[in-house]
Amino acid sequence: MPADKKKWHFGVLSFTGTGHLNPLIALSQELKDRGHKVTFFEKPKIGARIRQAGLEFIPIGATAASNRPTPPSAHSGLLSEISMLRFNLARVVRDIENYLRDTPIALSQAGVDALLINEIAVTGPTVAQLLGLPYFIISTTVPHHWGWEGYSWRTGYRYSASCLSWIQRVFLEVSAMRVRGPIRRALERYRRREGLGNLRMAAASFPPLAHITQLPQCLDLPRKLVPGNFFYTAPWVSSAARPRIAFPWERLDGRPIIYASLGTTRNAEPAVLRLIAQACVGLDVQLVISLGGRFDPEDFADLPGRPLVVQFAPQLELLKIARIVISHGGPNTAFEALMAGKPMIVIPMAYDQPAIAARLARLHIAKVLPIMRLSAARIRIAVITLLGDASYKHAAVAMQSALRNLRGSTEASDIIEDALEHYVDLQRINTVAESPNTGYDDLASCATAPASEVRDSRVSIAASKS
Repeated sequence: MPADKKKWHFGVLSFTGTGHLNPLIALSQELKDRGHKVTFFEKPKIGARIRQAGLEFIPIGATAASNRPTPPSAHSGLLSEISMLRFNLARVVRDIENYLRDTPIALSQAGVDALLINEIAVTGPTVAQLLGLPYFIISTTVPHHWGWEGYSWRTGYRYSASCLSWIQRVFLEVSAMRVRGPIRRALERYRRREGLGNLRMAAASFPPLAHITQLPQCLDLPRKLVPGNFFYTAPWVSSAARPRIAFPWERLDGRPIIYASLGTTRNAEPAVLRLIAQACVGLDVQLVISLGGRFDPEDFADLPGRPLVVQFAPQLELLKIARIVISHGGPNTAFEALMAGKPMIVIPMAYDQPAIAARLARLHIAKVLPIMRLSAARIRIAVITLLGDASYKHAAVAMQSALRNLRGSTEASDIIEDALEHYVDLQRINTVAESPNTGYDDLASCATAPASEVRDSRVSIAASKS
């Protein structure tokens, strides 16, 4: 970036899931390469991952994590399901309260002057408003407020072990993603205490400079109306953002590779991996399964066909040589497979996965299979179809070419810098309006001053609470 442009200190309010971290790290590295400083504020468990990527990290909630209550014992039945639901909601509310207590102080002490807020970090806009910091909403998947249109719950494309577990998952999704129920009440209590007004009016009274998603417009459903401050880009993918992962490359035998990964956070159904292995038996392919750290490879030593099973895989490298990708439809694997030009078999289970799967199927890039009616035979038919029908490969390669031309993290960084430059100009204009006798020299110094000098007075209030 030009030397005369302001260098910002970005604070990133992320989430610990890999599907959120990978793209946010890639975007942050692009901003760092442009001369900005980037610091993540999150739970301590991702600190090593962030620092390994060459970015700053400040832990939030370390004390609370050490005092976290033990979840209730898992048993079958209504009372157990209700108990677990209450525990999960209480845990989320507790995390929100801890973040609202600790994050403003940490941001002030670190000297952050702009925020990148993951859409799922629901406390972020409130913290930004409290401190008077310019901020951006970042969607690493299909934006939540648009709804996750796709396959309905009735069609079997969302996993549910029982009716009670289905209710629990729906309730948690509505609470956490749509900010309803106990989560909303916790935010409202805090906002009333700090004099910030009703949450419903927050977006109007203190809006983000921009809402940016790595979902490409060419993958999304057709839309007639898009807000003026909303921007599509393209997947934010960087090999430099990944830790080195040991992999037994010598065990690849030259057959076409089927790469299977069901993610790191919702990968809770080992039976699905067994069905995938059974489906590939007898086909002239080599199946490689990544467990995402949720299971031990030793537990899958007896899989049919003896596939190559690893706890973690160097996904970007494997995607380059894979013939087909089998995934749950999470944005991390789906977008990275698109960037590699690979057709997919998608087995969505929860949250945004059915919505992403529907978009891939609509463009003839993926075969989508319902999790609740899954069988080895269905998977096998899908594998044979993708191996024999070149149209899926052609559609995937066409999407790959389109996404590369969009320059995802570069475009997102341009949007952020342009919006902040406009923000500084408005600060300058407001300063003139409030102080008619301000001289040119004073005006120039105001334009280049740290945002910490022009924030709302609440910054000092937050710092004094420490």
